[in-house]
Amino acid sequence: MSLKKIYDTFANPTSRLFCSFLLIAFLLFPVFAGFAQEPSNVSTAPSAKIEDCDGDGLKDASIETSYVRVIVSGKTGSPALLHLKGRNFDENIYPPVIQDFGYKIASETLKAFAGEIYGVSLSGSGYTVELEENTTEKIVVRATANVSLPAAEMPANPDVLTASPVLSLIVRYTFYADSYHFAVEHVVSNLQERLVTVGNEQNGSLSLNFGPGIFMDPFGPSTILALKPGVAEAHTDVKALNAAGFVTGAFKGIGLRDQYFCVILESESPARISASAFEIESTDEKRKKQTGNVISCSLPAFNLGAKESRAFTYKVYAGPIILDQLKKHDLEQVSEYGFLSTMLLRVLQFFYNLFPNYGLAIVLLTLVVRLALYPLTLKQTKSMAQMQKIQPKVQDLKDRYKDNPQKFNEEVLKLYQKSNVNPLGGCLPLLLQLPILIALYNTIRIAVELRKTPFLWISDLSKGDPLLILPIAIAALMYYQQGKMTDPQQQQMMAFMPMFMFVITWSLPAGLLVYWFASSVIGLLQQFQANRIAAAIKEE
Repeated sequence: MSLKKIYDTFANPTSRLFCSFLLIAFLLFPVFAGFAQEPSNVSTAPSAKIEDCDGDGLKDASIETSYVRVIVSGKTGSPALLHLKGRNFDENIYPPVIQDFGYKIASETLKAFAGEIYGVSLSGSGYTVELEENTTEKIVVRATANVSLPAAEMPANPDVLTASPVLSLIVRYTFYADSYHFAVEHVVSNLQERLVTVGNEQNGSLSLNFGPGIFMDPFGPSTILALKPGVAEAHTDVKALNAAGFVTGAFKGIGLRDQYFCVILESESPARISASAFEIESTDEKRKKQTGNVISCSLPAFNLGAKESRAFTYKVYAGPIILDQLKKHDLEQVSEYGFLSTMLLRVLQFFYNLFPNYGLAIVLLTLVVRLALYPLTLKQTKSMAQMQKIQPKVQDLKDRYKDNPQKFNEEVLKLYQKSNVNPLGGCLPLLLQLPILIALYNTIRIAVELRKTPFLWISDLSKGDPLLILPIAIAALMYYQQGKMTDPQQQQMMAFMPMFMFVITWSLPAGLLVYWFASSVIGLLQQFQANRIAAAIKEE
């Protein structure tokens, strides 16, 4: 390349803008790669109180950190309240908020991290809840079953418990100051002077359960996750999941995931996983039915010697799908972020760190992506212009060799080579753009950072535009672009597209619409520039 061509290239304003962007991106890449976004919760020193929170005469444990507020019930020995705290959410993951909208949920499906021993009920007289540890790093609460059923009241069925043993249970919860993750330890003790078998082969023994699913407003469908090391298999067929999860050790845990939140149960011992699905109806007929889920992670049957105790630990994550939180516990596979989506999320977080408004951050992110893809768009435009420029020559060859297709193809190929035209030049840039645009769409769709975040007239970027301004604007832009088409037949074919675009966008999350509108405007401006370049090529 001559010095004149190099000078002309960098004299072009578009080239200078793109090179400047590359330089800035290169300098800031270490920041993007290492940037970690944590929920900016108000710092709260971990605290715990032992008091009767619900007036049932039993002491409960009330725990509060910067991330969660929990009440461990003295009646059930399990959480009666799990409240999540974050920058853009402050609400219960349990009990389910869906109950406030007239939905009735059967009591047997309300299981908030409830530990159960198959065939044994240890909650008849409640639990004694005590505080074991309270430091700046963690809080440990112990719940001890008050009574064990006497042997005469134990199930006589030998498939349930061999020799009707009497058992005791201690549940120990460990809540951490800097995480939505907590640990649940079950200590099962044999109170008799002989060997006993807990559980059976078919139903297992000790299990940790969660139900009735994730119902954070707005309610969305949940996906059941079967966890293997480094892999989270998504299941919609409960029967298929149960068949696969029955094999002990095949999976390390089970979870539920909706658009923004997840609940994960993991066992440190070889376990089985299972799930059940059921419908939930509201007393308000205008509200549609919802599908609930109960997930379970259970241990196989085990033996306890005379006066022997065994401890089993579960790890639980119940909170937002924030990558840095999940990575702390090797759960990043639970999210739907891919490599490109992760990089785009880091850029989005970076802009938010500079300008604390996610709507503006989406616009800036869209601008960055559009600038990065502009050279490909420009290459595509130039290639199409070059193809149109030599089209008369192609038609001449077609008329000359209409009876000899093979010779026609050879001559056209020579013409392409002589004119330095790549027939695939118009398609390849578009194919390279698609993965980035899809990843950007996915990032904005699932980023919990946008939930309940306002922008301009929009009160929540995770919900639809309340005034329908963005859907109308997007449809209007498409209508304007159609007016620029020179082919009447093409205009007629695309006449219905603006209305179709309005229909598919009016219910989409506003965060996506902000990206869509900003991308359309920037794309239109870029197209004006590309058209001028194409016109100059045609005039040569």
